[in-house]
Amino acid sequence: MMDEWNWNAPYVDRRTWILDHLKDLSIDSNETLVLLLIDYFNGIGQEISQEELAAKMKVDEDTIEDCFVSLSDKGYLTTSFEHGKVVFSIDGLFHAKQESVPIQHSLMEQFEMSFGRTLSTNEMQRILHLADLYDERRVICALNEAVVYNSLSLNYVERVLVSWKQKGLTIEELENGIRERK
Repeated sequence: MMDEWNWNAPYVDRRTWILDHLKDLSIDSNETLVLLLIDYFNGIGQEISQEELAAKMKVDEDTIEDCFVSLSDKGYLTTSFEHGKVVFSIDGLFHAKQESVPIQHSLMEQFEMSFGRTLSTNEMQRILHLADLYDERRVICALNEAVVYNSLSLNYVERVLVSWKQKGLTIEELENGIRERK
């Protein structure tokens, strides 16, 4: 029944819906506040960043990142790269299934685990842009290549992607360890 609603219609008060359905959602207080702030910022057209959310909530950026990962794993939060900026969407919250099980780590999570630190908003934008240009699977292959050669930088990942594109390597070849055409 929820799928029939237009959750982006101007007459829908999404924040009230979130507060009204807290008992049905598997979210903690920090995740709740992150969702409410994202909805608020989206409503007023303000760009969203980890830094801004951390300042508003008076917590550190790691707490915000943990919320992003958890909400993303639950299917409540998605990010995309549109018109040169990262866009946060909580539409998944309104179409959530009863049980959500994360299948794999998100692209951002994989970069953070490999880099051993939290990504900046600019780095997240750049990674999403690379995923749009080259495909997420190819970006993950390039990240794995950077790990193998201990060259953990976005510049290196991008150079690898450009090189592979020039060589015309397919994603299947890359996933099978092929780096040169015969």
